[in-house]
Amino acid sequence: MFTPTPLSQVVLMGLVFFFVFSAFLTIQAFASDTYGEDLGSKMATALYLSFSFFSFVSPSVTNKLGAKMTMFWGTVGYAGLVAASLLYFENLDKKLDYVVILGGVSCGLGAALLWTAQGRLIMQYSDGTDNGHLFSIFWALFNLSSLVGGLLTFFYFGTGSDADDDDASNASDGSTMLYVIFLAFILLGAAATQMLVTPKALKRRMGGLGERSDLPLLGAGRGDEEGVLAPTGSDDELSKENWVAEMKATFALFGTRRMMLLSLIFFYTGYNQPYQLNTFGNRYFEKQTIGLEMIIFYFSEIIGGLYVGSMLDKSAGDKVKQRHASKKCLCLFFVVTAASFILCYFQEIDCAFSSDDHCVQKIGYKDASAVRPSIIFALWGFSDSQIQTYSYWLMGTLYGSGVEQARAVGFYKMVQSLGWAIGFALVPTDVMEPIVQMGCTAACFLVGLL
Repeated sequence: MFTPTPLSQVVLMGLVFFFVFSAFLTIQAFASDTYGEDLGSKMATALYLSFSFFSFVSPSVTNKLGAKMTMFWGTVGYAGLVAASLLYFENLDKKLDYVVILGGVSCGLGAALLWTAQGRLIMQYSDGTDNGHLFSIFWALFNLSSLVGGLLTFFYFGTGSDADDDDASNASDGSTMLYVIFLAFILLGAAATQMLVTPKALKRRMGGLGERSDLPLLGAGRGDEEGVLAPTGSDDELSKENWVAEMKATFALFGTRRMMLLSLIFFYTGYNQPYQLNTFGNRYFEKQTIGLEMIIFYFSEIIGGLYVGSMLDKSAGDKVKQRHASKKCLCLFFVVTAASFILCYFQEIDCAFSSDDHCVQKIGYKDASAVRPSIIFALWGFSDSQIQTYSYWLMGTLYGSGVEQARAVGFYKMVQSLGWAIGFALVPTDVMEPIVQMGCTAACFLVGLL
């Protein structure tokens, strides 16, 4: 009889996200092209404002209903965006913009539920020595979805339609076909959530740490406002607190010095990609080429996550090594991210504040000029995986019980999605010049790291 292990469950969880995000990340990357720049920005802004708001509630839902059921309903929320988009594409003459925006709100609610439940569950699957390893495996499978999405869009736009065809009828037909595939992927992901098991049902190896560190790690602040932490792998799947008490406990994290310091870098993890993937990517690359650039970006995410996860886990159980690993990770993050923005500056500066709509020429994948922006994408992907893996490792180290972990992840996603929402609100180039968007993103990175 098969006995589930932490690794097997993380792989299954990764497959759930693989199905859901093969669809969603492709939709997000092409939002400006598929819906138009204005509607795409409004949809994404509504999505991430909803994500941020419902992240305040999602820890309560996770702790009261359980992680598995919460993940199921979270994936259903993503399906809401796809269903709304299908309705929009089939009725382009009726201008159903509000339907797409409501779909974004549905997706934001689903995202808050899905990511909070996932964060709690993956930290509970860890025995305290493999936080980074388990998260990096999940992160690799999650980002593998984007490789598939990139290949899908590369071949779809390469063989099925003209990459720059603006005809509404052709766009509607092509988008409908693509979104039907996306809906099937998301529903498969929803079904797969029901195969996950609770942490107490796992077969664990001997030699785990048994409890989390109360060490004030680099960037985590000092003081003991959170107190001594509970053992990992608690059998308490559901919270005994009422719904109001759960929400108050999540909101109370805003009053802790530790989370206030971390909130700056949490915000950056959401604020960075609207400029990187939408403003930069959609301006510089042809539609077909964006598919390949997504592959470069998310393959770098996989490599970065696996490397950083392994590096951080080597410090398990030793407070001095944990601090050293934190410093090493953040120093590498600084070097890679700073290099990416320096290269990006030289890419953007030639057309900065230009009134010529044709100043930026779309780059094809065969063009020699694609080399520098492709390197920038690779660096952005690697650096993003570093800070995402570090954030989860840090929360898993600092918080021991599943209930506390759900609240911490809810706080993280609340701040992160607020960054996404603000970033997407600024994506239209008539709202903020691209080079100013780049400067604000770089400034957010520096302030958050400090």
